[in-house]
Amino acid sequence: MTTTAAPVSNAHPHQESGEIRLVGVTKQFGSSYAVQNINLTIPHGSYCCLLGPSGCGKTTILRMIAGHETPTSGEIYIGDDMVVGKPPVERGTAMMFQSYALFPHLSILDNVAFYLKMRKVGKDERRRRALEMLTRVQLDHLKDRMPAQLSGGQQQRVALARSLITNPKVLLLDEPLSALDEFLRLKMRGELKSLQDELGITFVHVTHTQPEAIALADMVVVMDTGRIDQADTANVIFNKPTTPYVARFMGGQNVLSGTVESSSGDLIRLKSADGAIFETKIDSAPATGTPLSLSVRRDHVALRRGTSAEEVNSIAGTVEATEYQGSFVKVTIRTANDIFVANVSDRAYFAEQVDTGDKVVASWSTDDVHVLSKVDTDAGGDSHLEGGH
Repeated sequence: MTTTAAPVSNAHPHQESGEIRLVGVTKQFGSSYAVQNINLTIPHGSYCCLLGPSGCGKTTILRMIAGHETPTSGEIYIGDDMVVGKPPVERGTAMMFQSYALFPHLSILDNVAFYLKMRKVGKDERRRRALEMLTRVQLDHLKDRMPAQLSGGQQQRVALARSLITNPKVLLLDEPLSALDEFLRLKMRGELKSLQDELGITFVHVTHTQPEAIALADMVVVMDTGRIDQADTANVIFNKPTTPYVARFMGGQNVLSGTVESSSGDLIRLKSADGAIFETKIDSAPATGTPLSLSVRRDHVALRRGTSAEEVNSIAGTVEATEYQGSFVKVTIRTANDIFVANVSDRAYFAEQVDTGDKVVASWSTDDVHVLSKVDTDAGGDSHLEGGH
């Protein structure tokens, strides 16, 4: 089955299609699989982020789209063209590398013009077009400088201008913000999104940073060990994850599990292994005894001091750590079987402050419980998939 999302297209009229389709794509290195049977459609004019931890296969997918790797099996289409076997220069793609890969001995202008020189464009024409591209990224006043004379953010914009000068249908970005400090990263995030909106071409951006993907993408593709776990809009991925893995990896959710005890209308009650009772709404109630997993957003959790969770949708535990995040305080709670996190607003936290070692009860509303499509098999595994929220 092909995984698709339907973001609003940013495509410009009469622009050649930069839709990307991967059909049954597998890449094998020796006896191990980098990616296995990937089916994915990235709509033309969308900003797509491939998101996942190191080694999940996201950069391999990017390199196969670019033509720097060949699939072991499967097909890759850009627009209507099947591009497997075609060299990178014939695919209508451009790739911006994590290291920027600027030529240290060339001026900024000549760096940007380099790909046009390789395509035998005349000197005057390529310099004119390079200057136009530098103007677009607001670096025309530095055209005669060398890369070593620029800041990290300026070098990145030069690399971006060089990638875009060939008017690609698709721009591929491999961890483009990872080398920047936090302030520059946020600034460049805005510039990338603005540029993509202006150009209307397809951007495919590899990242391991959840807030980056959520801020930029029309479509987020969450990967795990060579396969796609979920592909959808950022809003759906964050608020309605389909699996415990996505819920944990996105960093904003707690995962709870239990078996169905009873149902009434669209309400069901579950009992956890340690006796806690959870209630949620569901369209079609499963049979009594069915195991289910749920997710609850961390910022929808309320905290109070206490030793026992007597009400529905509450869990008791001991505060293991507190981290002040400015607008909220992240409170990590050790329960009987797992780790549970509450992101408490700074106002609520300091009105009734809790510290490491305190006994607390976390509670939440029935309306804030989301039913996952898969049952959790990684209880206690929250910490190694901790997200950036």
